[in-house]
Parts: sequence; C-alpha cells; structure tokens
Amino acid sequence: MKLFNKLFPLDDLISTVKRFPLSVLCALLLFLLCILSIHKIVDIENTSIERLLVVLGTSYLIFGIIRLLAQSQGLSRAKEYSLSALCAVAIIALAWLPIIWWMHFYYLVPALLLTLMFAPFLKSGDDLSVWFFNSTMWFGVIVSYVALLLFAGGLCTALWAVHELFDLNIPDEVYSDIWAFACLILGPIYALSWVPNRFFFSKEDCNAPTGLKFIVNWISAPMVFLYLGVLYAYFIKILITGEVPNGHLAYMICGFIGAAIVTYLFAHPLREQSSAQLRLFYRILFPAMIVPIGFHFYAIWERVSAYGITESRYMLGISALWFAFLATAGTLKRLPLRAIPMSLAVLMLIATVGPWSAVSVSGLSQKARLEALLIENNILVNEKIVTPSIKPNFEVRKNISSILAYMCRTKRSELIEVWFEPNKQINFQCDEYALTEEMGFEFVYYYNEAADENRFDLYSQSNGYKDITGYDHLIEGVYLFKSTNEFEQYKLTFGDDETLTASFLAPYLNVVVANMDPIEVDLTALLQRLLALETESSQYQDMEFRGENQDISYRFEFTGLSGAMHGDNIDISNINFDFYYKLKQ
Repeated sequence: MKLFNKLFPLDDLISTVKRFPLSVLCALLLFLLCILSIHKIVDIENTSIERLLVVLGTSYLIFGIIRLLAQSQGLSRAKEYSLSALCAVAIIALAWLPIIWWMHFYYLVPALLLTLMFAPFLKSGDDLSVWFFNSTMWFGVIVSYVALLLFAGGLCTALWAVHELFDLNIPDEVYSDIWAFACLILGPIYALSWVPNRFFFSKEDCNAPTGLKFIVNWISAPMVFLYLGVLYAYFIKILITGEVPNGHLAYMICGFIGAAIVTYLFAHPLREQSSAQLRLFYRILFPAMIVPIGFHFYAIWERVSAYGITESRYMLGISALWFAFLATAGTLKRLPLRAIPMSLAVLMLIATVGPWSAVSVSGLSQKARLEALLIENNILVNEKIVTPSIKPNFEVRKNISSILAYMCRTKRSELIEVWFEPNKQINFQCDEYALTEEMGFEFVYYYNEAADENRFDLYSQSNGYKDITGYDHLIEGVYLFKSTNEFEQYKLTFGDDETLTASFLAPYLNVVVANMDPIEVDLTALLQRLLALETESSQYQDMEFRGENQDISYRFEFTGLSGAMHGDNIDISNINFDFYYKLKQ
C-alpha cells in the first residue's frame, strides 16, 4: 500500500481537487471536449466549440486566481463562488458577443497569468514572500510540463514499440487520447498541486536555488550591461548622424528592458549578498532605462504617425507605458516586487475590452487612415466609394490595399461597408481584391516594390462575369511570383482529389492538371502585344491566351501582369489569372 501511495499520491491529488475544484472541473471538461473531438463526435472547427474551449481554458486560470484571492483574504466559499460565477459570465460574454472575439483573449490570458503572480498579495506581502511563492509556483509549472512530456512521450513510444514488435494495430486516436490526458489532466492538475498553501515566508524558508547565484552574477547581469552599452552606442549614433531609427528599434528596446526586468525578479533574494556587478545592476537599472524608453516612445510614434495603430503597435505602446512607470517609480523609491506584474496586468486588462481596448483603437485608427487616403484621392466622395478619374499612384494603392487586407483579415467589415451602395451592404463581402477593383485598381501586395518609369502593371477590364461556355472547369485567382526554383509551385486540390499544379519560371508559365499532358506558355508575345497598345490607363480588354494539347483545351484569362522593361527585355515579376479547361474525349 505504501508503494502504491508513492507511485500514485492520491492524498495529494484529492487535496488539490478540494482546494481548486472549479479549475479542476474546467480541466476535466476541456479533456472531455478534446476526446469527443478526437473521436469525431464533435467538430472542433465549429465556432461554438472553439469559443467553449477558450472559455474553459480562461476559466481554469481565473478560478485559480479567485481561489488564491479568497484564501489570502479569508473569503467564504459562498463569496468565492459568487465571484467565480460573475467572472464566468463575463468570459462567456467576451467569447460570444464580439465579432473578432478571439483577439480580446490575446490580452486577457497574459493579464490573468500576470495576476496569478500577485493575487495572494493584493493588499500586503513582503518582497521575499512574493518571490518565494512565485518561484515555487512557476517551478511547479515547469516540472508539470516535463512530467507530461515524459508520461505521454514514454507511453506513446511504448505503444509504438508494441505495434512494431508484435504487429498489433493500435488506432491513431489512442496516441491522441494519451496526449490529451497528459496536457489537459495530468499537467494542469499537477501544476495546481505546486501552488503553495501559505503566502508568507521567513528568510529561512526562502533559499535561492542552487546555481541561481552563478547565472545572475556571471551571465544575466553582464549580458544586460552589454546590451545596454550597445543600445547607448546606437543612441549616440542617432544623435550624431540625425538618422531616423529603423523599425526594429522598439523591439530591440523591449528585448533589453524585458531581459533586465526578468533578471531583476529572478535575482531578488541575492541582491543584499551578491557580487559587485549585481549590486551595480540593481543600483542603475531603473535610471538607465529612462533614455531607452524615450527612444522607445519616439520609435513607436514614428510608426504610428506613418501607418496608424495596429494591435502589435498597441502592445508596443503598452510596453512603453509600463517601462516608463517602472523607470519613474523605481528611480524615485524602491519598487515593491508585486508592483511589477501588477502594473502590467492592469494595462493588459485595459487593452482587453472597451472603447480604449486594442481591438477598438486599432480598428478605428486604420479606418481613419483609410478614409483619409480615399478622400484625398477622390475615391470616397460624399461618404460613397466611386472610381476616380485618375488612378492613385503606386504607394497610395499599396497603402489602401494593405489597410483593406487588414480590415478583411480581422473581420472589421462593419467599419467600411457603409461606404458602399445600399444593395451591396445587404450581403457585403469583405474581399480586399474585389474592393480595390471596385475602386478602379488591382490589389497591390505589401511586398511589391515601388513603381519606376520602367515598371508596368497591367490589369484586365473585368466586369466580374466569368463566361465558362465551352469549358468544364474554372480555377479562379491563381497568383504566382516569378520563381527561380522549379520546386516552388502553386498547388490546388479540388473535385475527386483532382490536382492542379502551376509554376512560373518567367517568362514560362507551366500548368499540370492531374497526370495529364503539361501546358507550357511563353508570356513574352502576350506582353509585347499589350505593351505596344496605345492606352492612357493600365487596363486592357484582351488579356487571354488559348490553346490545347493532347488531353485538354484551355484558356488563360490574365487579370494582372506586372514587371519591368529592361531595354528590349521584358522581366515579368508576377501574374494573376483564371484558368479554364475542358477534357478531351
């Protein structure tokens, strides 16, 4: 019986379940949903199932936070469960009400993970207790992940060996079941068992792990000094040369300050008895952050003023505000340890929901930028989209295309659909390619280079109607860049496992349907004919190529051809076409 208890510590498991019943219930429900999905009983790609999975995963964290808060503040179970119910309702509303619901959880989940660090110390708690509580808890998380990897990996390897050695048929679902159990039951519950039962510790309790002193004294702190020296050298170069910082500066500063703060947290119990470099690190860290933070704000402002706010730039703004708070507070007086995660958690919660959230601010910022571009180029007139008499220049088309792609990709069509005719608003489809075509130009990809006097961008005068008369199949919207590698291909599977493979080794376009005779088209003659036409616009009516081989009759209807002229040579960079074909009897 003693051996059984050592191998399967049921008492510890039962005490963990009793302590965190709601979090354990969420883990069990997640496991059940995953098993049902593995065995094809429910469809995990169903939107409602996806939302439910996110709600359960988020609830696992928030119920654990509330339990720690209740224990530290002496709340009754009734108050704890009432607060848990309110939070569960809020999470469900956040998952089901917004259109782009998933983006809100990008900010909520990190905020909850940060809240775990200070939940028991909301009103009080000395730095040493905060440090020891978090070191024990997060070390338990690491151990739990190692345990689940060893358990699932070892068991699956054993089953694979049985399959290979004894030729036993083990269904693939069994392996998935094992990993689901390890990731959703074993790991989460084992991690909960590591959360300390008390929240105040003495110096005798808080022994730093073996090896931590060496790491922070001789690796972490010196690396922070080195990175700080590199950044300050770059700042001096900026001031001397007057050059504008590049787009990566904000991320570099985040990396430096992030590494410094992690070192600050990790090394806390060693700060009184440490090497000279670590004492210097604690003395100068917050004042040394002030100059990088100033450049951080400047770099963010440069990007926002040029390209507006997006979710990633919003996060950079949050980092700048957080760093500024830490630098100011840490310079003026000694900063409590719990204030570091607490301040960032507050900012992340602000970013989660409301008119000030990352989703709302980013959407409105990009809409305002798009609206200004459209009005300036006579595309938006009296709040309605029209085709301008003069096509916008390349950079304007590129910026409009980029914003429209952002709007459609993040499902913000409600912000722009009011600009279109009422009959189109009824069944509005946010397709950036169709929207730019309605504005009178072809969609421009963000990685396209700026146009020069030798460049050409030819587009078809398509009315949207596809005439398939005489053909059996139509493959729409094939887009290819010039390739220098025959293995870079566009592949599409359709029908009864029928495949189409296309590659563009300029000027030759190669297409293969299933295992039929390949098609190779030289686009040089077509481009020469089009470029020889005298036209004031870049739109053409006849941009097609017809032909046949021993297996099929085909037609290429090009909607876009781009490239540059180099003397008498035509360099085609990318093509866009619809492909029609009919099988021969």
